[in-house]
Amino acid sequence: MVRIINGKEIADEFSQTIKSRVDEVKSRGVFPKLAMIRIGEDENTAIYTIKKEKLAQQIGIETVNYHFDNKVKSADLLKLINELNIDKKIHAILLQSPLPKRLSFRNIVNAINPEKDVDGLTTLNQGRLFSGEPGIIPCAPLGVLHILRIIHEDIAGMHAVVIGRSSTVGRPLSQLLLNANCTVTLLHSYSRNLEEICKTADILISAVGKPKFVDSNFVKKGATVIDIGLNKTINKNGDISFIGDVDFDNVISVAGAITPVPNGIGPMTAAYLMHNTLKLACCY
Repeated sequence: MVRIINGKEIADEFSQTIKSRVDEVKSRGVFPKLAMIRIGEDENTAIYTIKKEKLAQQIGIETVNYHFDNKVKSADLLKLINELNIDKKIHAILLQSPLPKRLSFRNIVNAINPEKDVDGLTTLNQGRLFSGEPGIIPCAPLGVLHILRIIHEDIAGMHAVVIGRSSTVGRPLSQLLLNANCTVTLLHSYSRNLEEICKTADILISAVGKPKFVDSNFVKKGATVIDIGLNKTINKNGDISFIGDVDFDNVISVAGAITPVPNGIGPMTAAYLMHNTLKLACCY
């Protein structure tokens, strides 16, 4: 029988562990504080910002949220980041995507002090990950690895296929799985024989951003399927909902384990944002 992975339940348990550690460091005079920068009115980002703030409050991490409209100038963002870099009360900085196309995410994220780069997206921290050195690792990939290690006693040697090569999820996740001794295939929009390759995967992970892109034709019998997608849909009545990259109802008949959307990877990503904030506050 397929195992439906309750990411919220796993994240809630992990968050309690983080809270205990936060309470401990606060008793020693360290008060973890996270700054979040959001640009524009993207609904996904707005929803997640609220959830992150709520979780931080529950755990005992202070947050400060900076919200700019789409017309914000790059110079203004860089000025704010510089101020946050030198503010000793701020331990972690999160630049939330997406950004307007006229702004360079890479240029702006690299303005963040790598020792405050909570999502591990600066070139320095990504280089540390790819070279196998200690550093801050992106939150979503960490959440995926956490879940995989709960589902599987040992993932070493397993074939993991990742669909999507973004610098925020697909690429760092592939490297993290390589570092965990998986055999990794990274697929993208130019990949050939995509379905056939996916069907060889022991672990299939989709981070492509296309609703119901993955159906049962992609999935080997008994494979673990991880859905990182969050796609907005509107039905004929105008009701808004969010669905994943995986056609859950179709794939559930062949998967051995599967994450739903919502309550799959999303809560784990938020929990690891708190984990990384705490790590930075403790002078990692």
